Amino acid sequence: MNCLTYILLALYEFHMIAKLLFILSFCLISLGSVYAQDQPTARFGHIDKHVRKTPDSVSNNIVTLHNYLAETAVNQTETVRAFYYWIIKNIRYKNQIELLYDPKILFYMGSNNCSTPVCVLKKRMAVCEGFSRLFQYFCDQSGIECYSISGYITKNGALQDRATHAWNAAKVDGFWFCFDLSWANAILYHTGIKNKANEFFMVSPEEFINTHMPLIPMWQFLENPVPLEIFNLGEIAIDKHLSETPKSYHFTDSISQYNALSSAKRRLKTAIEIYRVNPANKFNLAMEYYRYSRIILNFEGDIDALQYYHFIKAREKLMKAAELFGASTDISSKIMKLQSIDNLKIIERVIEQESKNFILLD
Repeated sequence: MNCLTYILLALYEFHMIAKLLFILSFCLISLGSVYAQDQPTARFGHIDKHVRKTPDSVSNNIVTLHNYLAETAVNQTETVRAFYYWIIKNIRYKNQIELLYDPKILFYMGSNNCSTPVCVLKKRMAVCEGFSRLFQYFCDQSGIECYSISGYITKNGALQDRATHAWNAAKVDGFWFCFDLSWANAILYHTGIKNKANEFFMVSPEEFINTHMPLIPMWQFLENPVPLEIFNLGEIAIDKHLSETPKSYHFTDSISQYNALSSAKRRLKTAIEIYRVNPANKFNLAMEYYRYSRIILNFEGDIDALQYYHFIKAREKLMKAAELFGASTDISSKIMKLQSIDNLKIIERVIEQESKNFILLD
């Protein structure tokens, strides 16, 4: 053989080896991907089995159900797995809106959706907020720091103009993770594939931000929070921001300060942050004003000068909420506008009754 023939044979052998290496690498990556998807199922097999055996005698009481689910767990990771798996298997997503006729106001629109943990357990159906609150309740009972978080999401590239979704973040065995139980439930219900539902179990904040954007920055659990305009640009822009932006935000301090506030002041602080992040989001801003006013309205006890001032302030915020809800024509906004007006009438009656006892100074 001449020199040229040796060269051609060498090139051919090199090409075949390279091709084989490529095929081998692809197979290893594929196997790794399958293993990664199967890992939660294998790791928590004993927990999932325990959940599947939950007896009816404990599942109708929220306290006994919590105790049963947590009894075999040896750490917080296994504990949240039990809560997560039971909820996505036993609670169904359902959005109910009912229209009821009332001759006094021609019609009344009311929502029949479950959101409190006891209601969700009783009806075994909920919207995303109900899923997240039940999970939070279970975590709270086990001493696991957990929050129900509202925010924006992406749907097949479509951007949301208001925060329409709720999920959870929990500090599990010392680290923060995110959970979306209603999305996991939807996947499990429509596909029956448990591995797919694991995609929303204990997700890192850095990965979760690609599809879930909290209303306010501290709930991202990131030291370099992603601005809304970057979130709207998609995953590539988000990854670039996370890799290039200095980490200077202390979300733990912000959460500690938030937790030190009263429930009413938390609502006002959230409202301020909602407006700062996205001034166009009138619905969620109005919701925080409404919730603030409801806290004041639910006050029980003698009304002193300070509480009277709170009622005056609640009236102001509730009037603003009704105005903001009125700016939209969707059914949710109409429901909330009517509820705001109903509560405004109650607050005004309280203010009128107590006005003789206090002098309001500008």
